[in-house]
Amino acid sequence: MAPRWCYLRRGVAWTALLGCCGAALALAVALDQWPEAAVVLLPALLACCAAGVAFAFDEHAVTVVAVTPRGGGWRQVSRLAVALLPLAVWGAVVLAGPGDLPLDRWAWWSVGAATTALVSGVAALASRREVGTPGSLLASVVSFAVLAPVIVTGFLGWGSVYPLADLAPGAWAFWASVGAGGAVMWVAATRPGPA
Repeated sequence: MAPRWCYLRRGVAWTALLGCCGAALALAVALDQWPEAAVVLLPALLACCAAGVAFAFDEHAVTVVAVTPRGGGWRQVSRLAVALLPLAVWGAVVLAGPGDLPLDRWAWWSVGAATTALVSGVAALASRREVGTPGSLLASVVSFAVLAPVIVTGFLGWGSVYPLADLAPGAWAFWASVGAGGAVMWVAATRPGPA
């Protein structure tokens, strides 16, 4: 465990990852203060946690680390453990239920798990392909992708893909496909053989 901990302590972009987790906790405090803004604050909180997951796979010395005897699988499993930190923040906020909102905790937890699976899978695949720092680009893309439905559904009057009241069957199918996409990315990222 000591080599893994030493690797994670020095290799992970902790500033960016913990900054995203801190921003998520700040949004949870804002949600507790202004529960009527849950339509925007809950997806923004999810975006912060998902962005934090993206930064877990940043590796500035990827060309050096990729050829070590431990290999990429060891590195990805180690970083997956770090990617669980933003998911734990998400789970704690959903469990705490800020603002006394009548949330469907299981639905919100599923949304966070599916998003985390997809983001971590894409970041792990980028890491396998020796992309040194996929975090900043991926965090930007995922933040936009998580917040865009809020804006689009607000303008067009469509039903939300987020479980604000009740999650429609179509939204369940959407989030299940997001989670399945994450599983496919992880299979591609951890398969044996060359990248």
